[in-house]
Amino acid sequence: MKTSMKPNQGYRLLSGAVLAVAAANACAQSSITLYGVLDTFAGYQSAQVGGKSTQLVALANNGEMTSRWGLRGTEDIGGGYSMRFDLENGFDPSTGAQQNAYRFFDRQAWVGVAGPFGELRFGRQNTPMFYYAIGLDALGSATYGSGYNDFANWLSRVDNDVAWFSPKFANTQVELHYSVGGVPGSLAGNAVYQAAAQSQQGPLYLALAYLNAANPANSVRVQEIMAGATYDYGHGKLYLAWFRANDVISATTGNALANPAGKYNPALGPVGNVPGNYHSTYSVSADYRLTPQATIGAAYAYIKDDSSLDNNAEQIGAIASYSLSKRTQVYGVVSWLKNFGTAQFRMTGASITTGSLLSPDPGHNETGAQIGIRHLF
Repeated sequence: MKTSMKPNQGYRLLSGAVLAVAAANACAQSSITLYGVLDTFAGYQSAQVGGKSTQLVALANNGEMTSRWGLRGTEDIGGGYSMRFDLENGFDPSTGAQQNAYRFFDRQAWVGVAGPFGELRFGRQNTPMFYYAIGLDALGSATYGSGYNDFANWLSRVDNDVAWFSPKFANTQVELHYSVGGVPGSLAGNAVYQAAAQSQQGPLYLALAYLNAANPANSVRVQEIMAGATYDYGHGKLYLAWFRANDVISATTGNALANPAGKYNPALGPVGNVPGNYHSTYSVSADYRLTPQATIGAAYAYIKDDSSLDNNAEQIGAIASYSLSKRTQVYGVVSWLKNFGTAQFRMTGASITTGSLLSPDPGHNETGAQIGIRHLF
């Protein structure tokens, strides 16, 4: 039996097929990824607090990495261009609470476009210093044992940030940032400027970053500079890192950043009215792969106070880690921190969590240990 089809029916079928193919192509060219980290540990710290020898045993999180979940997406819009975004929330897996009570996506919240020119991003973003520091320390600039993390108070994240990332050339990438301060009649008040570059030359990795942040009146500025290098010698890496700033978390110096690490009340703005004294942090560390799964590492860091207070400090830390799988790792850390003068530096881990650390009395030492597990998804 012969059948016939009306012209408009054929048109509708063809249109439906075209739309179906277009939708399939759109799905193929777009992606959204759910990702995250769960990091918990049992920690021990000992120090003199309030004139008494004090010990703390805590089950806490954020030892090696801050626990988080996020949504990352990309869409190909043609012509070599793509739209990208990242939304990231920090949380406490021991209680389910948000890491930052002032905002939901406290770690990242940006949208951008990438193309032959590089990439432009707009929103709350990690600073280059935060990103680079992880690769400049054998302890990943985290855990109780990382003096580089405990001494060098780089700003981790910035709101209202406009960032440009260059295309890679000779295995090198440059990035420039300008954070809009939101002060009427001023482009400088409350603004944050950043410039950075990183380069991978065979086994040698180099990084350099600079940050300049102003208070609302543009009368006080925080200046930070970071530089470092790593060398892969085949069975592990050697690390050198340096950080200098007129801002530091130490009770005796004053803290120019109202929001250290970008984790506190955003209404305060990035810079307070009292600048701190210049400090320089020096760090040397190394790790060694015993097996493809097992690694050991050690680090030494020293912070030099340039002011008359002479509040220096030094720290030694060691770590052992074992990968149970590609996504799950267990780690153990031991550490000793010595404060000079009236300095009050402390062991913090990946980020400060209430109840998981002690603040030593001025000029007193601290010891610490951790056993933790970290899972990536």
